[in-house]
Amino acid sequence: MWWLLSALALCGMPALRADVCDGLQAGPPKGSELVGSNLPLSFKLSVGQGGPAFRITVRPLWQQNAGGVILGDDGHAGDIEVAHCQDGKPLQVLGVTADQPINFGGTFHAEDINFDGYLDFSVLTEFGAKWGSRSYWVYDPASGLFAENELTRELSENCLGPGWHGGCWKASSIDFDQLKREISANYIPRFAACPPNDYRGDRYRVEDNRLVLVHQEELSPDNCTLTISDLIGGAKVTRVVRYIPGPGLAAADPSPEPPPSDPQPPNARELVASLGGHILHEHPLDDHREGLLSNARERRQVGAGQFVFSDKVFITGIRWYGYYTCNPARASPAFEVSFYPDEDGLPASQPIYSAGVEAHVTKTTAIVAPQASGANFQVHAYAVDLPGPLTVPAGQPMWISISAVPSYCEWLWDRGSSADTGISASGVSGSRGFSNWTQLKDNLAFALYGWKF
Repeated sequence: MWWLLSALALCGMPALRADVCDGLQAGPPKGSELVGSNLPLSFKLSVGQGGPAFRITVRPLWQQNAGGVILGDDGHAGDIEVAHCQDGKPLQVLGVTADQPINFGGTFHAEDINFDGYLDFSVLTEFGAKWGSRSYWVYDPASGLFAENELTRELSENCLGPGWHGGCWKASSIDFDQLKREISANYIPRFAACPPNDYRGDRYRVEDNRLVLVHQEELSPDNCTLTISDLIGGAKVTRVVRYIPGPGLAAADPSPEPPPSDPQPPNARELVASLGGHILHEHPLDDHREGLLSNARERRQVGAGQFVFSDKVFITGIRWYGYYTCNPARASPAFEVSFYPDEDGLPASQPIYSAGVEAHVTKTTAIVAPQASGANFQVHAYAVDLPGPLTVPAGQPMWISISAVPSYCEWLWDRGSSADTGISASGVSGSRGFSNWTQLKDNLAFALYGWKF
């Protein structure tokens, strides 16, 4: 009879709610893509030190359709929902701002960023070929919630040390050393004459939720001088490292041309078969005129073409045309691609996006025959998907610069169709990147691929 009474007693008790975090992982699956998925993901986050456990649900809000990518108002691209694991009680909703269709859940990462013994978390909100920015939230044990403060703002802006970087450099990564209790901002140096093998970046410690610089690395514009300063015992100790330009960098031998194949017309479908997205902007090839020198030899000369969009766009790929002046031509796939904001009708001195790429090279049926040289030069088409996408706002004039790797042989970027309106520019290296830009009154031949927002 006692078992019947026990059963009746249990039936009269309220049902116990199961832990809503049962079966949840602490991080995203391995191999998660950075972009392309807007599916929500949930994680279990135990903050540690006897603190509670939370269910963190990362929910992208952006949508993709045949016309492109649609983001929310004011860049509101996702939400992060926080709930107690014990009872599922909702605690807070944190907004995510981004201009790219990022798989936020696939980039979720938990780490103690302020070294207080509690786990915090972040998600990726912006990235390019050589850098990435994340939004951070720290656990506040007093309120039991996740908060933003001066520390998370500085880290999320990813614009540390602009005074000695010559502007806002986005770090390739920001790492947190739990043993040294230091934060390191790591950078990939831009293409230049000297390879700075010792260059790593800057380090900080955290005091009162602010970053305090303890190790600074200042690189000269040509990458040939590195000034390292450390804060030791309250005093600043500095040393200088100088590099010698690598002999292979100033006279690099281009890679051999791919095996011979039938030349393709400049507008052939085969030229762009590897590129994703739609054509957003195009200056067609004009093979009746001489191209513009753009392979950054001793003078570091490059060409740039201007473009502007009426809508916000997401650039993922490029196609362009050019030729070598050596005979026989050996077309290298190695190029430096940079995007610059506009300053008074010319490119700015520093790019907002720069990447070394390996393009798909195709011989075309086009031949350039400058009258001054009396020679015929084979035009090649180049196509590449960018290592990381670039978001361009509506109505903002921008410039793209494409230069071949330094070589004994000059490479020229083909001109665009004279029937198309637009401008281009030619620049040379200066003390702060490429400068001394000269505006030209015609186009360069290139096309940009991607999606409209």
